[in-house]
Amino acid sequence: MQPNPPQPGFPHYGPTAMEGAPTQWGGGPSPVARPKPRANAGAAMAAGVLALLTAGMLVWFALYNVVHATGASGRWSGIEVQNVVGGVITAGLLVVAAGFTFARRIPGAWTLCGLCLFYVVASIAMAPLVWGTPFGTHLKWIFGFEKSNGVATALAIVFGALTVIMAAIAGSVKSYEKPRG
Repeated sequence: MQPNPPQPGFPHYGPTAMEGAPTQWGGGPSPVARPKPRANAGAAMAAGVLALLTAGMLVWFALYNVVHATGASGRWSGIEVQNVVGGVITAGLLVVAAGFTFARRIPGAWTLCGLCLFYVVASIAMAPLVWGTPFGTHLKWIFGFEKSNGVATALAIVFGALTVIMAAIAGSVKSYEKPRG
């Protein structure tokens, strides 16, 4: 089939309508594809790297608890089990969300932002409430940088807070690219 020949009158500017496609004023989808919004490239890369650093600190914290638990009596306490399982699961979730953020997916960036925000709030505010530790003592342990697990926790909180900021920027500042293909 051949397209309709040009009609006399006003010249046609822009893309021509395809056969069987809705016209420009028909209310249907346009034959020209619109670019999909993506997360901001620089902020997504920075958020992904910070998330991987946070995940590394969580694995460091979990490994410290594994070594600490097997060194003392060979039996794990409830706190050590929670630290190991929580650290490994949180690190895994952060790695997956970082992958989607590296791929510049907007929902991945917001998921990473939410996960890190939850981790930072839970580490600072919820842990003393759950275990009955005084808040000042807990903050002194976290930001005292005295033991290896304190250093890992403090760095995870700092990197997590920076990840929250960068992931929020990556998710809110959208970039539009032309579709490939």
